Parts: sequence; structure tokens; C-alpha cells
Amino acid sequence: MKARNNKSTLKRLCKDILSQRYLFALATVGTIVQVALTVYFPILLGDAVDAVLKMNAVFLMSRLIWQMFLLILANSAIQWLNPLIYNRLIYSYSESLRERVMMKIHAIPFSYLDRQGTGDMVSRVTTDSDQLNNGLLMFFNQFFVGLLTIFVIIITMARLDWFMMLLVLVMTPLSMLVTRFIARKSYQLYRNQTKWRGKQTQLIEESLTQEALVQILNAQDQMVRNFNEVNGKYANYSQGAIFYSSAVNPATRFFNSLLYALITGVGAYRIMSGGTFTVGQLTTFLNYVTQYTKPFNDISSVLSELQSALACADRLYMILDEDEIPETGNAVLDEAEVQGHFQFDHVQFGYLQNKPLLKELSIDIP
Repeated sequence: MKARNNKSTLKRLCKDILSQRYLFALATVGTIVQVALTVYFPILLGDAVDAVLKMNAVFLMSRLIWQMFLLILANSAIQWLNPLIYNRLIYSYSESLRERVMMKIHAIPFSYLDRQGTGDMVSRVTTDSDQLNNGLLMFFNQFFVGLLTIFVIIITMARLDWFMMLLVLVMTPLSMLVTRFIARKSYQLYRNQTKWRGKQTQLIEESLTQEALVQILNAQDQMVRNFNEVNGKYANYSQGAIFYSSAVNPATRFFNSLLYALITGVGAYRIMSGGTFTVGQLTTFLNYVTQYTKPFNDISSVLSELQSALACADRLYMILDEDEIPETGNAVLDEAEVQGHFQFDHVQFGYLQNKPLLKELSIDIP
């Protein structure tokens, strides 16, 4: 079965997760509430800064402090509850996926299992499945929350000041272009990494289970050479994947620091120019810049995990897409006609046409 691209795998993965509509809806609502509370806090903070210069400063400050205190309590509660919902959603999906894979393994032809090897199948069901879980959990805890935070902050900044919002959006495409380039490169490397990890597991499993045979045939040196070759491939792809994925975070942080400096300079100039822009609004926007850039940092930091999770999901879906053994029915034999005579006449057999296992096998057992 040929590996698919990451878009088709992502669509299928989303479809499977969306099948648990109630848990997904609950997770979405919880995330929206968390983001709304987080985005509203800088507005209260900016109002508190501007309230210092007003006549009824004490009354306004006390009211704003109570509002911020209640908002922090509510936000803390929802941030404690949301991971529990995410875990329930992801582990329910993972349990269903593993059950489907195990049932599929019992229904697919032996030829497929023989081609893949025991070690590779074990690696898919265990290591790849765990890696998929970790990637999905990080998606909901950071990626999903980050995307929603970016969207809500852009809308909120547009309502407060269009000019400052446009300055923020100017720097965004640069960061996104760098992230997109590295993501496409790292996905292919992570897919090759999972492939050679399975081959490594397969080779280790064969070496341990057939240790006596290896010693009898004096094939220790050959097994060592084979392992070094497979391990070298695995190490090269792993190093490349880690290198590219690790470059995302520093690159996005560089652009985010430029954005923070730009907003600070322009905001300070507008305040000193005597316009309508206030110190409280600058405080709010600086908090929004931090909140706006943080999701990009979070998304870039988990991007490698997401690419690895997609590669692992692709390997599991490849098992589910294999053709099953056709059902031919059950033959009912009359005991009176059973004579106990077995005969094989020039039998040829092989899982692959170009690699026969049996040639011209003839056996007559009376």
C-alpha cells in the first residue's frame, strides 16, 4: 500500500475525531470560553492603567481589580477542565483505532504480514499509536487553542484600533511562510523516520528470536552490518527531522520580537504626538502582541510532533486499507466419505510471484 500525502491523512484523521461529536463539541466550547476569558483580561488591564488619571480612580480601580480577580478564577477553572476533556476525546479515539487495527490484522492475508514483518507491525501498533496520541494531545492543548486565540485577538484589535491591528498583520505572513516551508520539509523526513524505525524494530525482533540460528550459521557479523545500515538510515532521517523542526521556533520568535518592538515604538510615538491613543490602549496592545505571538511560538514548537503524528497515522491507516481475506464459506463434509488420504501434486506457493516458497511440491499421504 502506497503512503498517502499528509493532506489526505489529515482529512481522514479529522473525520475520525469528528465522529465523536459530543466530546468534540464540548472540547470546542471549552476552548472558546478559555480564549474569550484570556483575551478579555488585557482590556481590563488597559482600563485600569487609564483609570489612574481619572477623578474617581479609587472606585474604578477597585471595581476593575474585582473583575480581573473573578476572571482569573474562571479562567483557571476552565484551563483545568479542558485538558480532561481533550484526554477523554483523544484516548477514546485511540482505543477505537487500536481495536480496528487489531481486528484488521486478524483479517488480512498472511502475505501482507510476511512482507511487513512482526517487528514493523508491533512498532505500528505500539510506538506509532503512542506517538499519534501525543501529537493529538498537543494539537488540542496548544495548536487548536493557539489558532482560536489568533483569530479572536485579530477581531478584538480591529475593534480597538485599526491602524495598530494592521501593523500586527504586516509581520504575520513572514512568520507563516517560514513555518510552512519547514513543515513541508519535516513531514517527509518524519515519515521516513517512522518507516526506518519499523525496520529497525523488525531487525531487532528477528535477531533476538533467531539468536540460536544466527550463531549456528555464524552470521553474527552480517547481522551487525545489517543493523548498522538500518540504524544509520534511521539516525540520518531522525537528525534531519529534528533539525528542521527545531528551526521553526527560533525563526518565529525572531519575527515576533520585531513585531513587539514595532508596536512599542509606534504606540509611544502616537501617545507623545497628543492623539487619542492612550497609555492604557498601548498596554492592552502590548499584551495582545504577546498573546498573539505566543500561539505562533506554541504552534511552531509542536509542529514537529504534529508532523510525526501524521506520519504515524498514515502507517496505521495503511493497515486498515489493506484487502481482507475473501470469505469463501464453509464446506460440509460427510464423515462417511472422509478417507484420510492427502495428496499434493506439483504444488507451487509464494506470497510474492517473484519469490516462491514452494516449488513442485508433491506429497502422497495414504
